Amino acid sequence: MKRLIIILLSVCILILAVSISVKPIIILLVRKHVGSIFVQSRITTGGYVLRIHREIRLFDIEIKRQGAYDIKIKEAAIQYNLFSVFKPDFLKLSLKEVKIYMNRPDRGIREFAGYLKVGPGNAPIFGYLEVSGLALDLNTLDVTAKAVLSWGINLPARTVDYLDVKLDIFKMFGVEAQDAFLKLGPLAGIDNFKVAQMKYDKLAIDDIKGKAALQGNAFSLSGASAKTLDGGIQGDFKLEIDKGIRYLVNLRCVALDIEKFVRDFKLQEKFNMTGRLSGELNLEGDASHIGILKGNFSTLGPGGTLVITDTKFLENMAHGTAQPVNLLVESFKNYHYNNGLMTLGIEGDNVILGVNLEGEAGKRNLSVVLHNFKI
Repeated sequence: MKRLIIILLSVCILILAVSISVKPIIILLVRKHVGSIFVQSRITTGGYVLRIHREIRLFDIEIKRQGAYDIKIKEAAIQYNLFSVFKPDFLKLSLKEVKIYMNRPDRGIREFAGYLKVGPGNAPIFGYLEVSGLALDLNTLDVTAKAVLSWGINLPARTVDYLDVKLDIFKMFGVEAQDAFLKLGPLAGIDNFKVAQMKYDKLAIDDIKGKAALQGNAFSLSGASAKTLDGGIQGDFKLEIDKGIRYLVNLRCVALDIEKFVRDFKLQEKFNMTGRLSGELNLEGDASHIGILKGNFSTLGPGGTLVITDTKFLENMAHGTAQPVNLLVESFKNYHYNNGLMTLGIEGDNVILGVNLEGEAGKRNLSVVLHNFKI
């Protein structure tokens, strides 16, 4: 009996010694691994909880690089089982209350990858990543964002089990989105994608909503609808990101205000036009060029007016049609049309807009070419 008590006491002392010594080892390993990814950063950690047979939890982690970013994590948990010893894919990393603040106006968000070092020696070995409550506050040259995200992803299979995004404001390359919502997963519902307003310069698109889905490397938005230019648009959108970026857009436009379009895109120096327009637009391509661009539109009754104010355009048109410039200026001085058809296409890198109008003063046919057009 005495020997048994001595053995149990020795085991207890051993467990206590391991528990005391394992903390600095865990902290050292975490700091070393995280520091190898976030180069030139200062990493601090708070408390920890160790359940030897199933998980390690770390609290109050901060990863900071002066003048670049500040990342705070309230809780990080690594969950494992016996199989994790033989197959790291069984490891699960869970993060809670992550706050990321970036402020590097001289470089911008696109240069963030330069702060990281991810390679074969320090690549993540986890099989599943779950983040609950990721708060982003980015203030850079080209991106401003304030958002809260949650997601769970199977890293080896690259599949997303669920995704929940709530975005207050997002600005990038002149585009601004406000009050956006995206939810993917079994409980996502029908209209699981919504944006209160999206703006580019003066153009505003309101009440965007649709059914979003994520399959592999492809994000799609089907049955989408929105309000813009005092009319509406409907359609589908698909974006694939693998070795490159490919996109597919099919839109149906309903009763768009042409005058508002001219005003919002600041085209008054070229022409002024009134009336309403409906039709379809199909766009397909990748990051380097447009592969397919087809648009067919028709004006709605009772028509409208067209005034061309770009004298250079009229001079080129007169030269191509062998008509006097003053005659063309007069014919487009205040032309009223009853019916109109417009087509949009692409030849090489040139976008071609064809306009065919018909009114009491006769027909007017125009062709406008945008050379070397890029998105």
